[in-house]
Amino acid sequence: MISSEAQHTHHLVYQTKNTTLLQCDDSGKYVIRLFDQEIVLSPCALIAFKKRIKDIDMIQLFDVNHSGIEIISLTYCDRIFVFSIQEILELRDLLEGTFTMLELNSMIHKAIRRQL
Repeated sequence: MISSEAQHTHHLVYQTKNTTLLQCDDSGKYVIRLFDQEIVLSPCALIAFKKRIKDIDMIQLFDVNHSGIEIISLTYCDRIFVFSIQEILELRDLLEGTFTMLELNSMIHKAIRRQL
């Protein structure tokens, strides 16, 4: 368990070298810590965020005529994000691992409920 400054209880869902995704028990929201940024997302916004990150054309980002950054906005979020190639790669790893862990957790809960 990890506690934030606002006295909410957070649980680690998944972590990479430079990113962490936490789930807040009190609000049901997810907190992504990426390098020096903190992004708070609702479950729906997290799914939309994952799709936006997954849909980034990495080949285009590596093109010499491209800036190597991606600007992302989400419908249900009041922020605009600017990510470097390294941040996008970290986010892809983080989000893939996160959704794998959430699916595994769901499967475990279903199995427990069946045994009760």
